[in-house]
Amino acid sequence: MSLQKFIDRLRKHSDLGDGDVARLNSLGSASRQLAPGAFSVRDGATPSTCSLLVSGIAAGHKIVGSGGRQIVGMFFAGELLDFDALFLPSIDYNVQAISECKLYNFECEELVQVMFECPSIGKALFRDTLIKSAISREWMANLGRRDSRTKVAYLLCELSVRLSHSQETELHDFVLPLTQEQISDIIGVTPMHVSRVLKELETDGLIARERRVIRVLDWTMLASAGDFSPTYLRLTRDNPAAGV
Repeated sequence: MSLQKFIDRLRKHSDLGDGDVARLNSLGSASRQLAPGAFSVRDGATPSTCSLLVSGIAAGHKIVGSGGRQIVGMFFAGELLDFDALFLPSIDYNVQAISECKLYNFECEELVQVMFECPSIGKALFRDTLIKSAISREWMANLGRRDSRTKVAYLLCELSVRLSHSQETELHDFVLPLTQEQISDIIGVTPMHVSRVLKELETDGLIARERRVIRVLDWTMLASAGDFSPTYLRLTRDNPAAGV
């Protein structure tokens, strides 16, 4: 079992000693694979385990009364999918694989025990939860108060940064993991609007596209178009915008 991406993620914002790392690596876990479209957990479930995404990309979403889907979060390698299960009686959202995913399942009781035994781990996981809350606030602002062009540009910027840190790749060039329909379910516009804005950004020289590969040609202009600053992602303790 390798928790390296998870540990690296926590160490970006928290101090973890060798003993803390050893304790995390001692956690018992069961591995499982998810095919694209498969569910890790469903709304209303009462899981006894907490899932870590080891590889792949997943999305959290809610289904509203009309049957429509709102994607409320993205998960990348090294992130916990359902940390809520540790302290709440049930899960109030769905988690679904966007790509082929590998998960490790930890027993909730054991993970809670580790948090209290090792305060540094507990603080790190608490900080990680706060960062996810910050991402949710940015998504809420993007959904409610920005136009279509700004919404799409913002999402491309966030995906570029989060993918580069999760996959340890160069910033600005990435494979877009989402369909236009999935993007529309994040930002609240039609797939037609998404397609139009992507073409506009390409025409304006901010990005280049080759099938699902996105190349950011002018990061400064794209970040400006998307009203994007990476500070809320807390990529490092010393300089949250490092590498951007």
